[in-house]
Amino acid sequence: MFGLTRSLDIDAQALEKRYLALSRECHPDLLRTQEVGDCAAVLQRSAEVNDAFSILRDPWRRARALLETASPGVLDRNKKLDPTFLADALELAEEVAFAKQEHVQPLQRRLAACVDADWAALRTAIEHGDLDAAARRFHASHYHKKALSDLELKA
Repeated sequence: MFGLTRSLDIDAQALEKRYLALSRECHPDLLRTQEVGDCAAVLQRSAEVNDAFSILRDPWRRARALLETASPGVLDRNKKLDPTFLADALELAEEVAFAKQEHVQPLQRRLAACVDADWAALRTAIEHGDLDAAARRFHASHYHKKALSDLELKA
């Protein structure tokens, strides 16, 4: 729809420029003289453009879309995570829940590093064509992002 290469990396300016051009092409206010059936199609196209833009501008949502496009169902097939990872994630969640104020910033840095490591591992897995590993890392990232989000509420 946007005419961009399917990739984890997207030029944000090119994406926004293309979004604005597509938005102008299908903006309902610009096409008022068209018939009712055409208006419904224009509204549908406008919604599709907005939804696609929302996905493409968020790197994690873009990764999800890339994985599902490359291998439909890959995320569902790889929901089960390693029990050791899950135990570590539970400990991390408890650490976040009981973090004292003086430990918040160091823990935030640690969690941000975990999210960055998740992204790097996901990227590497995709580059090597291991979509199952990428999907598992995508799911693992949820635990780190959730812990980071919970911690930011304490800050």
